[in-house]
Amino acid sequence: MFIPKDGIAQQDPVFNQYLNNLLTVQPAYAGMSGYVNVTALSRIQWVGFDGAPTTNTLTVSGPINQYNIGLGLSLINDKYGPVRQNALYVDYAFRILLQNNQYLSFGVKGGFNRYQAFLSDLASHDPNDPLTIQDINQKYLPNFGFGFMWHSDEFFFGFSVPKFFKNKITSDSGEPLYHEEVNYYAMGGYVFSLANDNLKFKPTFLYRQSGANPGIADFSGNFLFYDRVWVGGTYRLQNSYGLQFQVYIDSNKFLKIGYAYDLTTFHKSQSNSGTHEFMLSYDFPVIRRRACCLTPRHF
Repeated sequence: MFIPKDGIAQQDPVFNQYLNNLLTVQPAYAGMSGYVNVTALSRIQWVGFDGAPTTNTLTVSGPINQYNIGLGLSLINDKYGPVRQNALYVDYAFRILLQNNQYLSFGVKGGFNRYQAFLSDLASHDPNDPLTIQDINQKYLPNFGFGFMWHSDEFFFGFSVPKFFKNKITSDSGEPLYHEEVNYYAMGGYVFSLANDNLKFKPTFLYRQSGANPGIADFSGNFLFYDRVWVGGTYRLQNSYGLQFQVYIDSNKFLKIGYAYDLTTFHKSQSNSGTHEFMLSYDFPVIRRRACCLTPRHF
């Protein structure tokens, strides 16, 4: 009781299929696919654990002006414990063509989070606890971010800061209740062609650093069979491990569905039954894509 101890936790949601909603953290990704893409992803985390996070995202992006400019829209719904967050962000990306069909992309994003916390619903041993007496109702937290990417059809590397402001929420008496941290992201991946292009291997990584908290590193490796089926695994350093599966279900390879499952490495098995992710993505071929773009796209 007399030894001080810090509590450390994530603030923004994490995903196993992070490449399919990379727009939520990387504005330079807007329009990168060369299509108008719509992706919905739902993550049900730690099934069976009371108050566990549930996150839903919807991203829309596409290129304009012959691929040089990309626009994007991200909608995020996040729930954990008594907290409810809804976010809306728009993205703008500008691309410069380099040698060998490589691009350097710069992006900015702007929008807001609507933050709510129903603290009075929490079980409290002290009915006069000032932290649970008053709810936080509909606080709008504006923010902006930026990022850049170097990419081609075979690889991508990037860095981003999706939220630059440290918004704060205080009680009526001025006591701090919540504040946002700045999150830094580094990402990358490469596609190796094997077996006469009928088999490809794609290792990727996503690293997050938030304030003084320990960084979170995601690693994944996926095999692509006949340009139609992705099968692979993920590992979040000292956090979780799992499997994921994605498949194009139409002949034009525009419609893709995906599923991922992971188990935590730090909880006892009886605490939760793992995490499920469901993904649905569609590429509308209404915008002329760049000549070097492959079908299906790899990122």
